[in-house]
Amino acid sequence: MAQSQNRWWPSVDDLEGAKEAAHQAAGAAVFVAAITALFSLLVIFDIRILPGFSPSSFVDAALFAIVAWRVYKLSRAWAVVGLLLFAVERAYAFYYRGTTAMAGFVVGIILLLAFVHGVRGTFANHRLTMKAATLEPNTNQV
Repeated sequence: MAQSQNRWWPSVDDLEGAKEAAHQAAGAAVFVAAITALFSLLVIFDIRILPGFSPSSFVDAALFAIVAWRVYKLSRAWAVVGLLLFAVERAYAFYYRGTTAMAGFVVGIILLLAFVHGVRGTFANHRLTMKAATLEPNTNQV
């Protein structure tokens, strides 16, 4: 069981905590994919609530859906891809739209933190799994 139940910085000292941290990132990626798909769909019907969305944003939504699926399955590479993709997109939005991109600043920080936890969790899960595999006695040898 995880030593700490801190949602803002979960412990990744055991397998359960590592999986919980990774699953936070998967949840964040699902959220980003759903919101992006929703705003992309609204743009198709000429309803523009936030700037920066277009029908091609469905590609972005699909990428985050893939990130969610693979991070839920504890893929280290996809956890890094998800973190980088989210960080680059937020930086791009801030650079090109300035203060209008700051509307979701708090939500963006929370999501960024969740993606960081995904990287922490997937790498810790791999490390702990490998450590457990080397500590187990090999029962195949006679």
